[in-house]
Amino acid sequence: MDFQLRKDARKWFKDISSNYPILFDLYYLCLMAGFASGRKNLDIHSDDVDDLVENFPGEFRSRGRLLVGLLIHTEISRLGIDLDERDAVYRRVAELVEPNSPSYMSNEGVRLMNQYAHGGFDALCEYFGDRPRSIETFIRKYFRCVNDIKKNV
Repeated sequence: MDFQLRKDARKWFKDISSNYPILFDLYYLCLMAGFASGRKNLDIHSDDVDDLVENFPGEFRSRGRLLVGLLIHTEISRLGIDLDERDAVYRRVAELVEPNSPSYMSNEGVRLMNQYAHGGFDALCEYFGDRPRSIETFIRKYFRCVNDIKKNV
């Protein structure tokens, strides 16, 4: 299964996307907002997305395991599983992780990560109101957005 970026996200980022060398950068921005808010969007269909890559690309390759760790942390927190509940933690990790996969994740893990990226895009749209027009303004506002989201969760 591939990482997926919503088509409406590509349009939303169009004025600043030239500042990001790969589309996965935009995916990452959405994903971090999704993780910060704990928000997923389950209603996105295959017609509404573009497949990006199967594996973490470029600079993300060396940090892929960190992103998988954030997914696991976000999911365990969302489910209310205490880290002392070793069996429950192990079961959830086993559902999400596939060590032999290029992305280190099972299809379920990639699907779930995509849902967080889609939910993060929704959170960005709500926070920003209008799409970003300049990279300088976007970076400052994005930083505030993620911090505000984390405070309100």
